[in-house]
Amino acid sequence: MTTTQETPGHDQGEHDQGEDAYPPILSGLRVLDLSHQYSGALAASLLADFGATVLAVEHPVKKAIRTMLPRKGEESMWWKVVGRGKHLVTLNIGSEEGREMALRLAKDVDVIIENFRPGTLERWRLGPADFEEAGVNAVLLRISGFGQTGPARSKPGFGTVAEAMSGFAYLNGEPDGSPTFPSTTLADGVAAVFGAFGLLAALLGRHRGQPGPAVEVVDMALFEGLFRIIPTQVAGYDQLGLLPVRPGNRLTSHGVLRNLYTTRDGRYFVVAGVGPVPVKRIMVAVGAADLAARVDEGVMSGDPGDVEEYLNRCDEVVVDWAARHDFDEVKAAMNQADAVFQTVYNVADIVADEQYAAREDLVRVPDEAFGEILMQGVVPKFPSRAHRVRWAGQARGADNAAVYGEQLGLSQDELDRLAREGII
Repeated sequence: MTTTQETPGHDQGEHDQGEDAYPPILSGLRVLDLSHQYSGALAASLLADFGATVLAVEHPVKKAIRTMLPRKGEESMWWKVVGRGKHLVTLNIGSEEGREMALRLAKDVDVIIENFRPGTLERWRLGPADFEEAGVNAVLLRISGFGQTGPARSKPGFGTVAEAMSGFAYLNGEPDGSPTFPSTTLADGVAAVFGAFGLLAALLGRHRGQPGPAVEVVDMALFEGLFRIIPTQVAGYDQLGLLPVRPGNRLTSHGVLRNLYTTRDGRYFVVAGVGPVPVKRIMVAVGAADLAARVDEGVMSGDPGDVEEYLNRCDEVVVDWAARHDFDEVKAAMNQADAVFQTVYNVADIVADEQYAAREDLVRVPDEAFGEILMQGVVPKFPSRAHRVRWAGQARGADNAAVYGEQLGLSQDELDRLAREGII
């Protein structure tokens, strides 16, 4: 795939190893991103972070992500982040000529990503069978609200619907309150990660010579990612008849000492005691020698009811102890006991944090509109490779001339006509 030149001259830390570094792990992987919503666009962005060449196709006019708040002027911060590292063209793939151009582009890639409602691509004659008939050989990730099969397949659905359906929202909130939904795009983000994982699994299978169709479909429903990561919701119901209740910030019903606590000077922090040793360390930190001793006596291995009663008592002690101490005292005691403890961060705390900086989890990314933008770095880390975010989300159709001119061989006159007719 022909690409535009990368933006040079930006430094993202000591892991940029220069000419002697191994190349980005996905160098040479070619991706056609047909997504119009966040989940598919994020999956493609994750691949771009690791060096894949991603060509994102946008409608010449429509693009929901570009309208999302917050915006600086007309520039959405959502798009700056999710469009990072991508090459951009405009194309109305619902038109006949746009369809033909999309098929030509698809012949030159390893991966295609889309997140339209099921049946939409088929209606435009761009479904898996159409791609195969045109000679495409690629993995096709399809993210939708409810998946490509089942009685709900044709229903519209966004992340909030998925969070409701997965059981996740039901589990969140105070015991005497209503379900609480996450304040960010959790279902979309989890589905994007699962989708990217599915893509890479399919690519690995091809690399190992496993037989399969020319267009291997990876079918991901938005609700399925969150549903998959909740460990005991179904098994507990099946084997024990448990219908979970909202625990608030406590997890004693899982045998875990966890809650949100407030210090005397009004700071928030959490502890997490998962297993006997971490619980004992928390009790040592708060000076509860009697409760710490009960860990050595085996209380955490006893009857589930007794374990929950013990942890509820531990929680009450931490609540009282925190309310009698300022944050600096709490921090010193927790650190001395090597307890699992963390202040509750807001974004200002994140930007100022030394661990985020040391891990290069915050990077300044070149941007044509603002010079540079601070955003998330690349995760996970590959110590032997110099992965970096090459540029923030660019202007609509930034690479039209390069891609359509060089890759499809279209003249400037043809490009002008396509633009006048609303095809690009």
